[in-house]
Amino acid sequence: MQEVTFPTQSERRIKIRHTTSALTAVVCLSGLFSRSKTRIVVNCIDFNRYGMAFHSSQKFRLGEKIELCFRGRYIAENGIQAQILNCSEHEYGFRYGIQFAYCASSRDYSREVDNALSRIEGLFSKTQETCRSRAS
Repeated sequence: MQEVTFPTQSERRIKIRHTTSALTAVVCLSGLFSRSKTRIVVNCIDFNRYGMAFHSSQKFRLGEKIELCFRGRYIAENGIQAQILNCSEHEYGFRYGIQFAYCASSRDYSREVDNALSRIEGLFSKTQETCRSRAS
């Protein structure tokens, strides 16, 4: 088995993330009773099928479990489970790094979610390849 090495100690990603200028997400927080849900629109920064980063003025707790609904060109996915892994403060709020639940444990794995997030990742990687080829 080949050992994975990271360029820096702070780099934990196993795959590069793609910029996501055309992707919006709604974070749903469940209340004490499942009927009460808080919905917060966040600005996506980057994305891959294992996790993503987003900006929000809302404060979340580290380790908090969230549910995401994605909207964008050719994208409409609901009910994607994730967990807040890190947070840093910025002038317009907070930057959060999350990991999708389906890849965090084998118990939460879902082929449907894996396929959906891989498809979204594929759309953004193709967009970036097109931009790079035009710049050359």
